[in-house]
Amino acid sequence: MHRLFSASPYVPLVAFALSTAGCSGDGEAVTRSLDSPDIPIAPAVEEAYSVGVLDGAAWEMFGSVRGVAFDSDGTLFILDNDAGHVVVISPAGEFVRTISNKGEGPGELNQPIGMAVFADGRIGVNDLMRGIQLFSREGEFLQEGRISLQDGAPGARIHALPDHSVLSTELIGASLSRLMGNDEAQPEGRPINRFRLDGTPDVFYTAWAGPPREEMERRSGNVRMVISGGEAFPLPLSIGVLRDGRVAVADSVGYGIKLLDAAGRVTGSLERPVVPVAVTEEIREAERERRLAGAQAERGGGTAVVMMRSLSGARGGGGRPPTGPDPEVMRRMMEDQIRDMAFPEEIPVIANLAVDWSDRIWVQRSALPGETGPTDILTADGQYFGTIAPDGLRIPAAFGPGGLLAYIDRDELDIQRVRVVRLVGDQLLESADLP
Repeated sequence: MHRLFSASPYVPLVAFALSTAGCSGDGEAVTRSLDSPDIPIAPAVEEAYSVGVLDGAAWEMFGSVRGVAFDSDGTLFILDNDAGHVVVISPAGEFVRTISNKGEGPGELNQPIGMAVFADGRIGVNDLMRGIQLFSREGEFLQEGRISLQDGAPGARIHALPDHSVLSTELIGASLSRLMGNDEAQPEGRPINRFRLDGTPDVFYTAWAGPPREEMERRSGNVRMVISGGEAFPLPLSIGVLRDGRVAVADSVGYGIKLLDAAGRVTGSLERPVVPVAVTEEIREAERERRLAGAQAERGGGTAVVMMRSLSGARGGGGRPPTGPDPEVMRRMMEDQIRDMAFPEEIPVIANLAVDWSDRIWVQRSALPGETGPTDILTADGQYFGTIAPDGLRIPAAFGPGGLLAYIDRDELDIQRVRVVRLVGDQLLESADLP
């Protein structure tokens, strides 16, 4: 048994190695069944520093923080989409430098949407429509990994692998290809894609997609709008990368976490006997009301995916350019999508998953509409440390060494801040002797 962290600064907690089923030394997948009931824990944290102000230096007045990441010495990198640069903060919370600037030239960032820091300290920034831009930790531009949108491009959330490729659960090019009418470009299932720094993509793993969603079509002027059918409580597709290159994946209804090797093969799984919540009519109505309220607050934004193209012009040109959809048509489409959205029979157990620098897997469980679920802490070797209450510590935007956690918050004036805290008594895990 090993100490994890404290429920208070003085009370240590322990980890439990639980039962193992289906062990095999011949390469077959190993399933570890974590059968313990929930053990409440409340990890203690101490504030480290916070950056982001309403009025101050240009670097600290964030426009749109699209990603944060730590390197091995605790240096923090903050990606600001509006400014087109990366802000570097020292382990002591002091400003060091900015990397890059807004633009379309070599080493500049036009629409940066995601970022990952590799084990050697290099920073990869996903610049929409241009691919991965690689920088040294000192800010020197190293290379551009051009990515063809026809083959698909990574989304906002990218994960660094030890071989200096990145994983993404999104494939932007698939949506753009569909926008142009190329239905054959749609991938099967839900692929987790690997992108190498030279821009070469491949499918790392394919998760089950579930039943197909219906679509709605509306016309506004000379624009045809196709909106994907609404889906309540969708299947999760959440990943985390361990230090040895293995990948933890949550992609099903039940409490099941797959463990993939560096080639994307399933080598094991973690399971807990947590029963999915059955979807009742009361739950359906509560979810519709919650989403309608959110869509109205965002003036029709919401989570819908809308694709538009000219009705009179073919791909090669010759037609009138799209005049843009009528806002009222858009609003009605969004509301129709919510009212007509499909509901599964059960709410998937897992809502989110992440891996910290000590290779602990943080698993946020689902809850009823508008509520937050508890978070389990466990390891790929089958240790269960306990469960954090819904009102306790949550999965951060980034984990760092030595128990660092970074959160992207907004204050009462809607100003973005990056807040860094540290787990009290955190330590790296030792190997456990499992039965």
